[in-house]
This record gives sequence, structure tokens and C-alpha cells, in this order.
Amino acid sequence: MAEKKDQYIVAYIADYDKADTVLSYSIMLSRYLRKGIILLRICDPRYTTETTDEAEEKIKALRQRLPDNVFSTYIVLKGKTADVIELLPKAFNAVAIAGFVDKSNRKSACHPKNLLRDFAKCKVAYLLAQEPPKSYGAVVGKVAFSLDFKKESKDKLIWASYFPRFFGSQLYVLSYNYTDEFLRAKWYSNVKFMDKMYANLGVTYEKADLGKPKSFIDVVGLQAASQLGIGLLISTTTAEKDVFEYFIGVQEQRTIANSYGIPILFLNPRDDLYVLCD
Repeated sequence: MAEKKDQYIVAYIADYDKADTVLSYSIMLSRYLRKGIILLRICDPRYTTETTDEAEEKIKALRQRLPDNVFSTYIVLKGKTADVIELLPKAFNAVAIAGFVDKSNRKSACHPKNLLRDFAKCKVAYLLAQEPPKSYGAVVGKVAFSLDFKKESKDKLIWASYFPRFFGSQLYVLSYNYTDEFLRAKWYSNVKFMDKMYANLGVTYEKADLGKPKSFIDVVGLQAASQLGIGLLISTTTAEKDVFEYFIGVQEQRTIANSYGIPILFLNPRDDLYVLCD
């Protein structure tokens, strides 16, 4: 029988001034998923001239702000952020990574475009937020995800099932009303998969109709989420980018720093489905 490994929430500290946001969400995930926390600082020459010794002193100080009843440790590395992010989830059996979003500085590691690039090969979920939560209940009280016709919707609905089960969240499923028969058939297949899995897990959800397709579903979904008082949106990143997106950026840049201040839990497309953590 394989040895069971510990699992952690990784608090990615890309900006010390905004550490409150990252720590708050890391503590929230740690509390509800019952996982330890790893503070992560990457001394990437692309973003900082800080040495690892300098970073270690600052990270040690931040660690003192974590609750005593939560196991925590830290890691400071020098290198390319994307390389470290890709390797860490496997090395430390991470469950999720929390980070801060700042669209004001294009050269910052926290800028949406840089975050999406650096996390492009991340194998676990990563929660990106613009500000600290007013309360944990305001974030996890109502959680939503958009269910469309793409296979990536299965990843979202699996991760979404965590929140009713472990956080006690009210779950909302946002969907377009597809009139195209081919797209509707693929969407309905995802609905059947979801209903079967949720029935087995005892998960219930509310439906929210977004009307006929008219834009990137998560852009429309965020507006609906704001009206419903939803505190967290679960989303997937673009699996296959077209030429247009290479020039103007992927659609997620329109949602990652949204005007509603709603944090987003991102999942990157992968060949295998996510396996629920214990």
C-alpha cells in the first residue's frame, strides 16, 4: 500500500505589501480543507533583485502571522517563477495555491498576464484574489462555476463539489441556454455527468440561467455572480489559444481582475480529471 503523503496549501508571496490577501485566503483553505500551509517566495530576476537570504528573513516574519493551530513551513527559491510553480505542487503534494492580483503594474509578478503565464503549467488549483476577504463566510457562503459544452467543465464541477461538502457552501451552476443542437447535446452530457456524481456525493445546487450565448461565459457569469451575492467563482483557463488570443490575451485576463472584486479559483486543462483530496 502506497504511503499517504501530507498535503498543503501554498501561499505564494509575490508582493510583501499584499501578503494580507494571500495569507487570508490560504488560512481559509487550510481551515476548511484541514491542510498545512507552505509560504512560498520566489526570487525571480524577472521581477526582483532580492536575494534568497533577504527573502528568508521576510518570510520568517510573515510565518509568525499564521495561526498557531495550523502547521506551517516556508520555502524560498531563486529561479524562474513558471518553473518553480510547475514543480512545487508535485514536490510538496499541494492542494491549491493562493496569490494576489494587481493589474496596475505590467512588470509585476502579480499582473494578470504574468500570473496566467507563470501558472500556465500548474497542476493544481490556484486561487487569485484582488483584496482580502471581508469574512470567510462572504467568500465560501455562495460558490459558483459555469457549466458549458467543453470537457473542461468536468474539472470545474469536481472541484466545485468540495465547497458544499467541506465548506458548507451553497453551490450555483451558471449555464447558457444553448440553441445549437450539437452544442446543447455536449452541454447536456456534462449535466448528466454532474448530476450523477453530485447525487452520489449528496451535493445539491441551484441553477442560474445566463440566457443565450453572447460572450465569454465567465464574463457574463461574473455579472450574474455579483447579483447573486456569490463570493467565489471556479474557472478553467483556455485550453487551446487561437491567433487572436495570442495578440490580445486570453479571455481569463478579463475575469482575473474583475470589477466586482470576486476571487477566482482557476484550474488548468489537463488530460486526467482532478481527484478529490481526502
